[in-house]
Amino acid sequence: MIVKDGVSYFGFFDEMPYGVTTDLFDDFKKYVQVNTIDKNKVVQHIESLSFAATSAPTSDMFSGERLQAGIYEDEKFRFPVDFLHYYKKYDIGIPAEYEEYLLDKADFS
Repeated sequence: MIVKDGVSYFGFFDEMPYGVTTDLFDDFKKYVQVNTIDKNKVVQHIESLSFAATSAPTSDMFSGERLQAGIYEDEKFRFPVDFLHYYKKYDIGIPAEYEEYLLDKADFS
């Protein structure tokens, strides 16, 4: 995760077309073991967010599946639309800082 001007950026992995890398995909595998919020609730929350889409081409770095490119904004957090795809499809979690934010923001019990 990179923090710049009070905004935390996460989920920008090496193979993504965003011009910046914030994290290693394998590090997100470790978050699954410590995340406490039900994954379906996190997905539901992220899907409720609006995002800024882009026409830049992007695809799943493992399967090659074409994906929508763009950026989600959740108050002080920014992450790529692709991240939701990986979060739903692969066994990865969310950073502790984002989980803490979600726990403070809404009822995720």
